[in-house]
Amino acid sequence: MQPIPEEFIDYAFRQRRESVRRMLEKGLDHETLLGFTRHSPAIITCGPAGPNGSIKGVGFLHRDEVLPHTLELMREELSRPFDPRRAAEFLLEEILVEDKIDFTKMATLELAKGHTWENVRVNPRATLLFFTPPSTSYEVRVSVEIHEVGPIWEFVNALHDIFHRPKNPRDWSKTPTYLFRVEEIYDNSVRAMGKKIYPLAP
Repeated sequence: MQPIPEEFIDYAFRQRRESVRRMLEKGLDHETLLGFTRHSPAIITCGPAGPNGSIKGVGFLHRDEVLPHTLELMREELSRPFDPRRAAEFLLEEILVEDKIDFTKMATLELAKGHTWENVRVNPRATLLFFTPPSTSYEVRVSVEIHEVGPIWEFVNALHDIFHRPKNPRDWSKTPTYLFRVEEIYDNSVRAMGKKIYPLAP
């Protein structure tokens, strides 16, 4: 299997990590807010609900062999009183750690169970369309798995609540996780106009 291209890892992971670091240092300034577009692609699906696009927060998953330890740390963090700064530091120190990441897997929560939910249950394929102004864009074609229990489901729900802590505990049974397995990546930026960058022909 070919590795995920460095240019996409730099865009979707390293620069996102830098946005979190910048937020800790400078707060939510213009550049920081712009950087978070790397976290919120449009999820494009098609199925019984028709062609649909939905903006969702997306992130990479930890590798299978490190995920159990990460879940232990996340449970500990969720047991503590919420502190926004500590939550961001936890994100940098324990989650956005490059050597823990499986760059072939991304995930998000389904909070609404609307059109995306209706579509992927029948047609488990999607495109994640990233855009960061003024001209950077990537199209990531994926297969979709729905997880309603298990470590991936727990990881994504816990990560959401660590950073967006609800006043009262959420019922996680109502928020399944979509696991996105990366199949193809296209550079849709002005410089490339839809050039395929993953996988490349032998």
